[in-house]
Amino acid sequence: MKTLFLNPNSSDKITVTLRRHIDRCGGPAGQWDVAKVVDAPSIIGSAAENLEAEAVLDQSLHALTAGYDRVVMMSSVDTGYDIARRQLGNAAFGFTRSVLSQHRRLGHRLHVVTFDAGMTALYEQAFEETGHRAVINDWLVLDLTPSAVAARPEAALAGLRELCREIATSPGDGIFVVGAVGLELAATLRGEGIRSLIDPVADLLAWLSFA
Repeated sequence: MKTLFLNPNSSDKITVTLRRHIDRCGGPAGQWDVAKVVDAPSIIGSAAENLEAEAVLDQSLHALTAGYDRVVMMSSVDTGYDIARRQLGNAAFGFTRSVLSQHRRLGHRLHVVTFDAGMTALYEQAFEETGHRAVINDWLVLDLTPSAVAARPEAALAGLRELCREIATSPGDGIFVVGAVGLELAATLRGEGIRSLIDPVADLLAWLSFA
């Protein structure tokens, strides 16, 4: 089963980050790859950019996925998921959907952290469309844009650290920092001993093995 993990924006940095974390979590050798959508926005930080990325993806998905058995849309709001489902059927997956599905399967509830208050409406829509809103225990927003996180990662890390320490978790519950922009930050905080932070890439791979 050969899988394409597709970054729906055109950022080389995010594409490299995704590749590193999938490799770290044990993606089977020779059975996966990561690609970006070349003509899409470099970052998806608004509803308009999300629509722009989807329009480009609609035209390029067939060529990008040639030779793969399935595709995972690697976006915090699962950008392009509906397009991929329309073109590829059950061979299409979404990053956020898959993480929520895995924790629902395990009977866990999650504390969700997203970035950028301006993106809240898109997150609300994505969470509702997953059908797994009941998995979400509560939801906090770190109001920094993805570009601000990239420009000042230490400030973003400090803000995320403070949020995580404020969240009271029950056994079996975890904190899900949503999206590629938070992967490095969450990994750093797990290294500092905040064990309640889930590893969403590991959860994604677990769900793909199960689904």
